[in-house]
Amino acid sequence: MAGLFLYLVDEHNAAVKPEIRIAVEAAYRWSVREYRNIDEADLAGMAEGIALAMSKRLDEIQSPRRYAFAALTGRIQGWFRAHPAKMVSYGSEDELDREIGSEDRFATDVERRLLFAQIRSRLSERDRQIFILLEQDVSSPREIAKVLEISYWAAAKALERARERMASIVMVEGAGAEQSSKPRLFTPKFWERG
Repeated sequence: MAGLFLYLVDEHNAAVKPEIRIAVEAAYRWSVREYRNIDEADLAGMAEGIALAMSKRLDEIQSPRRYAFAALTGRIQGWFRAHPAKMVSYGSEDELDREIGSEDRFATDVERRLLFAQIRSRLSERDRQIFILLEQDVSSPREIAKVLEISYWAAAKALERARERMASIVMVEGAGAEQSSKPRLFTPKFWERG
């Protein structure tokens, strides 16, 4: 898909070598995913400039892919320096919520990681293994049995016990959170029975 937007040529207006094209297209696709607030046309212009520069000195470049990613990252950082954020005022909280979303994703992610770290530190070794598998979306007794190399019934019982222990830890943590003035942003549901 990146090839549809990029015009990758050298200084003689000939198509760049395949290793440059592949590296620059990969860097461009990555930048489109990572930097959604930059216009794709601007990113394409940066990528095309990098392809031109790479074609002039390809014999000096050891890793075209690494070079393309580093060069594009540098150009994006330059773009951010040239286009500093502007202060925008919103009339109401509803307008702001529509623009950025009503939940603070960063705070939610931090709280989730802290909660997971607290849960993990208070579990037995087997429960910790189950917890890590649940974090990785390995949640059926059959999958757990396969990963831990135990029987299906042992995995089912271990999963049940681990969920009960995690729930009790969360209940204790939740009771402590209710006493604090700050509400909890995250309520984990991965231990619920399906």
